[in-house]
Amino acid sequence: MPSNVWLLKYRDTRPVLRVVLHDPAPAGSHPSALGPVHNLTGSTSWHLHIKLANGTRLTRPMSKVGADVDGTLEYVPLPTDWDVPSNPDADGAFQVGGFAKGEHDMEYEVIGPANARLTFPNGDEKKPVNDKMVTWTDIGQGT
Repeated sequence: MPSNVWLLKYRDTRPVLRVVLHDPAPAGSHPSALGPVHNLTGSTSWHLHIKLANGTRLTRPMSKVGADVDGTLEYVPLPTDWDVPSNPDADGAFQVGGFAKGEHDMEYEVIGPANARLTFPNGDEKKPVNDKMVTWTDIGQGT
């Protein structure tokens, strides 16, 4: 199963990150198989977790989109999510949002009834278990 990739530049507020959550595929399924769409009925909160390449973790609230049975969440980034500090990183490239441009792991957390917690994407050693956020600087922003 290929990971979802979310591409952003400094201060981008689009594209909106929209994901459909899937339960694990049945045992013995082809490695690229997705399980059924996760039903969000009864869930009470949804979060995007990003583990930056430098180990820092960020959490942002997500929203349900459409019917619960569609299993769809979205996150609309804010311009301040990607503020640039005044100092460039070691190789001279400016950092985006306090982290260097690059590839960062993402996952989605759903809290359901009785505080049951589920994290997506899921899989086994044959399947990627994290989506990716790829960031880089925007030459039009002067950084």
